[in-house]
Amino acid sequence: MSNSASYPFCIATIVTDKAVEAMLESSGTGSYRDDHPWLVAKDILQTAQAAVQQLPILFAVTGDNTAPHFSHWSVIRDIDVVELHRGQWDSRCTFDRLQPFNPIFEAIDSVFIKASQEQMERESREGIRVSRLGLDEHHIHPYAICETPAFITEALAVET
Repeated sequence: MSNSASYPFCIATIVTDKAVEAMLESSGTGSYRDDHPWLVAKDILQTAQAAVQQLPILFAVTGDNTAPHFSHWSVIRDIDVVELHRGQWDSRCTFDRLQPFNPIFEAIDSVFIKASQEQMERESREGIRVSRLGLDEHHIHPYAICETPAFITEALAVET
């Protein structure tokens, strides 16, 4: 991972536990593909890179007998979005080595969905703490834009 601060927001997505196992077996780095256009995620990545900040990606896993939970995170290096045919997309997100998720934050609802720009501005300018909405299974597919958990921000700051 490069030496720069964490972006205040991150991308969260859900994959199978077998997909994470395959990523870990291939050195822990890799790419994730989706048939949904990750256009906004790509814009967020470009904004983070322009600010010389790293955009984390959080991987929630689901298996046969387990409730969805976060297992690993990484830093996004690139998001490539291609329209194959009208309405058919291929998005590929490449990322650094997977890091294990802090066990305290493994629950899906321990991560908060990004508040609206207006709510964030009120918090910044008026000192009003806006309420936060915890992530749930229904928000995470194909991906959700969330607030970067503090333990990731701290982990990336140590690397700088």
